[in-house]
Amino acid sequence: MTPMKKPNVDGQGPAPQSKLPSKWESLVLENGSYKLVALFVTLILWVTILGRRDFILSKDVDVEFLLPKNMVIAENIDRRVIVKVSGPRIAIKRFSQNPGTITLDLARAHIGNNRVVITAKNVEVPFGVKVISVTPDLISVALMKNAQAADVREQ
Repeated sequence: MTPMKKPNVDGQGPAPQSKLPSKWESLVLENGSYKLVALFVTLILWVTILGRRDFILSKDVDVEFLLPKNMVIAENIDRRVIVKVSGPRIAIKRFSQNPGTITLDLARAHIGNNRVVITAKNVEVPFGVKVISVTPDLISVALMKNAQAADVREQ
């Protein structure tokens, strides 16, 4: 069975469908050019942000120590660590051009062996760069009084 169509006002044929746009049609079609431009800009931003690749760099960095007044480092230690970072190419380039040093505060250290942990917070990096690792992340530093250092050097 076919559905019955409502008769026209004059009784002949089906009633004409109204051409008034629905609420949804007007929301979608009004200011269509602005909406297309907004959609295009949104797609470009989305592709740019999701398509961004982070680069990885490993760099040798010098380590400096802030010592208490009356103490010196008793033995030779390796004063270089390898810092591995990631981030956008421009920020990585800025980081690689900077000689950079890691400064460790030993003001509260005692005479004898001290173990110093190097964390990502000790490494100064430009905005956008993330420290992945520091190798070695633990350094043993032997300290002695300054007068003892002078006696050892004379012998």
